[in-house]
Amino acid sequence: MNRREWGLTTLAGLTGLALPRATSAQSAGTGRGYRYVHLDVFTDRRLAGNQLLVFVQPAGLDTDAMQALTRESNYSECTFVWPPEQPGTDHRVRIFGRTAEMPFAGHPTIGTAFALAHAGVLKPAMSKTVFGLGVGPTHIDLEWKGRQLAFAWMTQLKPTFGKTVDDAGGLAAAIGLEKDAVIRPAQEVHTGSTFLIVPLATRKAVDAAVLDRAKVDAVLTAAGVQRRGLYVFSTERGQDDATAYSRLLGSGGIEDPATGSAAGPAGSYAVKHGLVPSDRAASIIFLQGVLVRRPSRIHVNVASAGSEIASVKVGGTSVVVGEGSMSV
Repeated sequence: MNRREWGLTTLAGLTGLALPRATSAQSAGTGRGYRYVHLDVFTDRRLAGNQLLVFVQPAGLDTDAMQALTRESNYSECTFVWPPEQPGTDHRVRIFGRTAEMPFAGHPTIGTAFALAHAGVLKPAMSKTVFGLGVGPTHIDLEWKGRQLAFAWMTQLKPTFGKTVDDAGGLAAAIGLEKDAVIRPAQEVHTGSTFLIVPLATRKAVDAAVLDRAKVDAVLTAAGVQRRGLYVFSTERGQDDATAYSRLLGSGGIEDPATGSAAGPAGSYAVKHGLVPSDRAASIIFLQGVLVRRPSRIHVNVASAGSEIASVKVGGTSVVVGEGSMSV
């Protein structure tokens, strides 16, 4: 049986099913459908990594509708791919979180590249593309295996290192750890988004950390640091090949399983402060999402020129889970 015969047989079977007829209210409420690709990002297996919907044909949607579709998905982000707006870019990619549009994010950028490859927009002959994000043009390097996209790298902004929290014991206590768990002063680092990077002694400490927002805010205020997302990591080796084990400490019971926009700053911090040796700076792997049972592998390539970090790339793979459409 060839694919056409199989399809006709399947269609005939579906036609014979006794499905309930749509009510007049359901029929009247049917709107235009917008196609999406559903992916798991920073993983090579389904039902792991970070979830993403990529709307590949969003023409007709306004900002409010894109925000509403993202809320409906209940995923941390969705992306909407538009024609380019800036010279030198190939696609305008708008990223929405549950509450607002975002100028920059990691897993939505990597996942969008895989969605466009799946849709046939990016082709095996292409070694790179440029997305127009809210922060500006973002270069994406593409690696193929046959006709399948195997890996994508996004170039993040050159890191900016901000204020530090020198009260390591106070910060450790604010996240429920012993005072010696924080091994160096935490620091603000920006490669597109700003995070407070917190190095911990062990993987056990990473797993045990709990965000107490009020206590953390008090420590940050005393240090003159704005409220930031806390990205904790340890370079303690485990049974895997990861360079670092990490979490983005969440509040309200929600924890991100893979945060590419924080892995760039964390990789930059680790290289700057000698937690990752220079000969391994181009092949850093952050293992995130283990506690929430969605393990993710985020690759970071930090290149230096002398004592300065010259560039930061964050990359990974993704797997398509399914396709569908949502109506508005």
